[in-house]
Amino acid sequence: MRRRTFIVAAGAAAAVPGIAPSRIAPARAQAPARTVRLVVPFAPGGSVDLAARLLAEPLGARLGQNVIVDNRAGAGGAIGADLVAKAPGDGATLLWGSSAVVSIAAALRRNLAYNPTTDLAPVSLVVRTWHGLLASPKLEAADARAAIALARARPGALNAGSGGTGSATHLLIERLKAAADIDLVHVPYRGSGAVYPDLANGLVHLMFESLPVALAQTRAGGARLLAVTAPERSRLSPDTPTLLESGVPGFVTSAWFGVLAPAAMPEARRAELAAAIRAVTEEPTFRRRAGDAGLDVVGSDPAAFARMLAEETEAWRDVQRRTGLMLD
Repeated sequence: MRRRTFIVAAGAAAAVPGIAPSRIAPARAQAPARTVRLVVPFAPGGSVDLAARLLAEPLGARLGQNVIVDNRAGAGGAIGADLVAKAPGDGATLLWGSSAVVSIAAALRRNLAYNPTTDLAPVSLVVRTWHGLLASPKLEAADARAAIALARARPGALNAGSGGTGSATHLLIERLKAAADIDLVHVPYRGSGAVYPDLANGLVHLMFESLPVALAQTRAGGARLLAVTAPERSRLSPDTPTLLESGVPGFVTSAWFGVLAPAAMPEARRAELAAAIRAVTEEPTFRRRAGDAGLDVVGSDPAAFARMLAEETEAWRDVQRRTGLMLD
């Protein structure tokens, strides 16, 4: 069976625009808006919101405009994403996007008010963080390879907890089941935090978590970190093997955050925004703050971001075809 490498989320945890949607108007001179709204489609206080605020102030300084974070939570991020998708392409309204409202939405969600593949256009992939596969300290498996072997030998005997049905942590479980050809019993909780006590005492055997949180759980003694979802070992835990090393081909996922624009924005304006964002990502202060938050800095151009989104969306569509999973 052919495996695909992809990047996830977050946000747990989003569209895969083509690089140049057919309805994008040709570039023309436009007066820049005095204030730019960076729409975060989730509530304030979470990791998505934190990452957006790291970017907003230095980006405003680069643009010579006031960039404000505008939280528009609801419907799994669809309300905020739809607001941006229907906004004018003058640069006044941008989306702080993630897999939840782009690639996952395109592959696994029905009846959206916006089309993730045609109504949003990529500007720049800004930062990302990897995921960790955690195991209960009581699970008799020394590493991810052994845990997968145990799951194959005892189909349906291992439980995998998540922060809720449809959450990023749930979707990663489904991806692992398909990629490793194993049968895990999904146990949804009301938020990832509720899983930890049962993981510690062995009622839950496995779960995914963002790597910074996974490391905190490991240090507290309530879990063991078996593997990371990065393409190579993470600087945050260099002794932990990747899932690729553990025998799961193509399993590379991250919780990413990036800037997308309404598809009506001219391509030249997107290129200007991307250049300003890349300049921010090269600033030492930004890189230090992002690193302190456990984020890897990227800073891509629109074309590279579009390629990543296309690959990720197809990977989630592959998961949908193989599992029948849909998010309503």
